[in-house]
Amino acid sequence: MQLKDSLLSELTEIVERNISRDDLFIVDIELKTGGKNPVLSVYIESDKGGIKLDDCADISRNLQTVIEANELLGKTFTLNVSSPGLDRPLILKRQYLLNKGRTARVKARLGEDDKVSMVEGKLINTEDNGIELESKSGTTYIEFDKIIETKIVPSV
Repeated sequence: MQLKDSLLSELTEIVERNISRDDLFIVDIELKTGGKNPVLSVYIESDKGGIKLDDCADISRNLQTVIEANELLGKTFTLNVSSPGLDRPLILKRQYLLNKGRTARVKARLGEDDKVSMVEGKLINTEDNGIELESKSGTTYIEFDKIIETKIVPSV
């Protein structure tokens, strides 16, 4: 596991060096090595909201060249570069800021007993330590360290 963590750390540094714009940032990087060939998935986002296909293609081309030149994943591997999409949970504070005004479903440990609860509401504020959701029952403040998972609810 330590070798995979070291490789993932090295790949993260390479991705960071190959992001060409200041508004782009890494949301997550996954490396799956259990199958026939390794699969590296890189999820990026923009502070301006939304990622263009050209951004993904540019990063993918640059990454592939560096990974192949250094033989980091062997001779055959799959590289996916994309936005996280709505099916993936929010991980970074920057993602919460981008989704202000959208409906979010938050699974969190709430109350004095830290009971796991689900709260759904409009994301109205993101602060240093947590978020505020507005629902029919009022405003709920949830600290980041209490959040288990947050997903954006697609609007119809």
